[in-house]
Amino acid sequence: MTVTIAANVEARYRNCYVPARTLPQRGSPPNLLTEAAANSELLESVAENPEAIVKHLLDMARSLCEAGSAGLSMLDRTETSDEEPLRWEALSGILSSHPAIDTRRDHSPCGLCLDAGIAILVSRPQQVFEGWASKLPAITEVLTVPLFDGMCAPLGTMWIAHHDSDCRFSSNDVRIAEQVAAKLTLTLVLREQAHRNDIAMEASKSHHRAHLKKLAQVLKKERSSHEQTRITNRQALKLKDTLMQDTNHRAKNTLQIAANLLIMQSRSSSFEVTRQVLIDNAHRIHILGKTHELLYSSSGSMQIIFMPLLLNALADSLRQSFHHIHPAVKLMVACDPVELPTHIATPLALITNEAITNAYKHAFMNGDPGAITVKLLRQNEADLCLRIEDTGSGHDTFNQDEGMGMALIRALGAQLGGKLAIASADRHSGTSVELTVSRYPRID
Repeated sequence: MTVTIAANVEARYRNCYVPARTLPQRGSPPNLLTEAAANSELLESVAENPEAIVKHLLDMARSLCEAGSAGLSMLDRTETSDEEPLRWEALSGILSSHPAIDTRRDHSPCGLCLDAGIAILVSRPQQVFEGWASKLPAITEVLTVPLFDGMCAPLGTMWIAHHDSDCRFSSNDVRIAEQVAAKLTLTLVLREQAHRNDIAMEASKSHHRAHLKKLAQVLKKERSSHEQTRITNRQALKLKDTLMQDTNHRAKNTLQIAANLLIMQSRSSSFEVTRQVLIDNAHRIHILGKTHELLYSSSGSMQIIFMPLLLNALADSLRQSFHHIHPAVKLMVACDPVELPTHIATPLALITNEAITNAYKHAFMNGDPGAITVKLLRQNEADLCLRIEDTGSGHDTFNQDEGMGMALIRALGAQLGGKLAIASADRHSGTSVELTVSRYPRID
């Protein structure tokens, strides 16, 4: 309220109130036991229901002062005008059955109390303040105590009213009212602080929820991007596999055509040596074609070969080729279930082809019976051992005039970085070709 308004109020109502401290004492001494019991009951009520403390304080003030009504009037700080209305926030006693009343600060005992800054007593306020609470029961006296926060800012007032014309307030009532008002002020300050804390907590929760929502959106976007990348990569791998399968299929067909051409050419040759060379080369090309056939027929995405399939297919082809010459020779394959990349599988298959072919050609003469055994075994976690042995007439390992087959075996063994051993104790104990590939990582 402005200084001008305050001065007008003081001039207008100068003689309508008295400072509460000037009231006479009650004839009987204060009942301190009753006050102590009321304070104890207040503590119990606060412990049970903290929300009801304002109402309990008003009931306590009304009871100890033996008044008819008590109330709390709060300044409405949301009002933008200079009038600052006062609103009844809580009531006790006779007036509690009446609806809340809003009054202008400069037209009520509560506003006068706040302007005076001390507890005051107003007799018959309904006659002093025109238009004030005309519909309320008659009020003989109203004792009003101002409420200020820690920064001396006005909060409102606590008031106690007599409705009986024979009742009067005393200085002891002023003491009780001021004590209750102090508790009430503390309650209001704590309640306001709790309200601010609730607002801050809600703002923090809202910020946290917004952050979580934003984080969820980012994660969703990241998941979508990751899923799209995964789909793109899967499609790229599928396309790569399709292209590789198509390439292997075309390579297999081309190699098959080349092998067939060599066989056709061998049939037209009049020289046995030339015919045999062409057939051997056709077999070698056939192995390469079989490797590509297994690659494009594989459902895997890596260019790897399942060795049991490759070695058994190779053995079937060689059996058919030499069956009419050596029907009594058995060719057997034992292979661990290993998968190898093409740069390992193809040389091993070619070595196996050369060793078996040499055994058919040189180990069994005049249709003698016997056996050729092929074994590809995993010796440990890193080593593979390929062993081809026969029960034929043996091989002269010291013969410096080796044929194309042995030269190819040695060259391929060196290419793989393996250890090659060709053994034959004599011409009647058979021959073994053994290749150990060291430091080969286990794939399957």
